[in-house]
Amino acid sequence: MAMIDDLRQLERDAVAAIRAARTPDELERVRVRYLGRREGLVSGMLRRLGTLDPAERPAAGAAANRAKKALAGALAERLGELTAAAGASGPGLDLTLPSRRKWRGTVHPVNQVIDDIWAIFRSLGFVRARGPEVDTEWYNFVALNTPLDHPAADEQDTLYLSPGLLLRSHTSPVQIRTMELHEPPIRIIAPGMVYRRDTYDATHTPAFAQIEGLVVDEGVTFVDFKATLAEFARRFWGPGTRVRFRPSFFPFTEPSAEVDVKRVIVREDGREEETDWIEIMGAGMVDPAVLENVGYDSERYTGWAFGMGPARVALLRHGVRDLRLFYENDMRFLGQFT
Repeated sequence: MAMIDDLRQLERDAVAAIRAARTPDELERVRVRYLGRREGLVSGMLRRLGTLDPAERPAAGAAANRAKKALAGALAERLGELTAAAGASGPGLDLTLPSRRKWRGTVHPVNQVIDDIWAIFRSLGFVRARGPEVDTEWYNFVALNTPLDHPAADEQDTLYLSPGLLLRSHTSPVQIRTMELHEPPIRIIAPGMVYRRDTYDATHTPAFAQIEGLVVDEGVTFVDFKATLAEFARRFWGPGTRVRFRPSFFPFTEPSAEVDVKRVIVREDGREEETDWIEIMGAGMVDPAVLENVGYDSERYTGWAFGMGPARVALLRHGVRDLRLFYENDMRFLGQFT
């Protein structure tokens, strides 16, 4: 059939023209010439179908569609080749453009501090303890030698869920629960979330992490207390760190102390410089009344405890001024700590 022969020749000519195109613009002109709707040569051949004998039309139509598909495939293949060549060596390639960095997860800076603190105390013989975040007044206040008429137990400071039930305001209830379940010796670290009616600002949040530590045994003295915390400070902040214990007051420890550190910082020019004294935790010897509340013999056993906020330690470690930056999920900020 003459029309089928013409279609085959047209396909051969079109494929040759497609292969000869050197730019996407040339290729587009070839496409319009052969596959354009109005003036395209293939479209013109299709219009000739009406002049054929009805018996010849099916075969001619099938040949025309096959040629149209073959040309469309050849055009797409050649366009891909030209585009790839332009991307490899074309003038539009900017080698100075930075690549897109893949986002990757990492440990939150506050959790990094918790992990580092835990690793140090674990090497000193401590084990990890946990307790519920919803607790009773007994565990959160009374057992810790804090009467319910104390300001800390007021609704202005503590988040009550129902009468006698609250969100714990510190991790110290874990001390009581641990001592109720175990006889001395006890050496625990208790990290966890705590909740208070604090204003959300640069130095306070209503929900934050805290780390509690407790040691109870026969013959535990203030010397053990000072030596252990001084060793922790030097391991965490550096061997040149100086430690200071200032008298303070907490209902559940007596005597009580605030623990300060003075760090040594190495500047960019290599000079060493000491910081000011920085408070890192509250601590003290466990009050005998607390030991008696869990059934311990306060004449036989003594102990010490401490509590610190790892978020504030993270502020000091990284030189950050606003606590809220740690909790606003800004990847530009948190990405610095990967």
